[in-house]
Amino acid sequence: MAIQKTEAILLKKKDFRETSLILTFFTKDFGKVDGIIKGARGSRPRSDANPIFFSLDQIVFYEKKKGGISIISQCETQEVFLNILKEWARASSAYYMLELADVFTEPGGKSEEVFEALYNGFKSLDSGKEARGITRLFEIKLLMASGLWPGAEYFKLTKGAMSSVMHLEKEPWSRASNMKLTKDINNEIKAVIGKIIEENLDRSLKTGRFLI
Repeated sequence: MAIQKTEAILLKKKDFRETSLILTFFTKDFGKVDGIIKGARGSRPRSDANPIFFSLDQIVFYEKKKGGISIISQCETQEVFLNILKEWARASSAYYMLELADVFTEPGGKSEEVFEALYNGFKSLDSGKEARGITRLFEIKLLMASGLWPGAEYFKLTKGAMSSVMHLEKEPWSRASNMKLTKDINNEIKAVIGKIIEENLDRSLKTGRFLI
């Protein structure tokens, strides 16, 4: 087993046995990684073994070449974006991003575009940027990275919605994240993106019903 070190964002976690956790990270260098970290729970838990959501971590893990569960030996927090939890719209958007990234990626499929979309999405929400615009931007960037985005010209939209989609699609995150969407334009874009997501999933997203 090769020892690897990379930046990572926690997608989900669950308890395993008495003191361990099974974690799913999306990493910068290796894509999605499932792993067990020991000593995370119990009477004397390790301080570096229980990562929180909405943070950028650095993990060290023993990579399994043939897939399966890796062993995570270290997890150190680099940045925390807890301002996300101060507002319901931002929190629901962030949880939705985690679930969307999880269901649209497979273990071992490296994608710096997906990693950067997650990281930039959390930074934007943490800084107080409008949740609905950041959510639509994340959806578009993720679908583009997954090869599932048909392009703005595919849709039949009003002039304002078309202009907004083209801006979100073509501009870098630093510029696109400043866009504010009216309620009507947001709902129009949300509906067409929702159809693409629905067509490519075999189940409904748990977090989707809470979105603005």
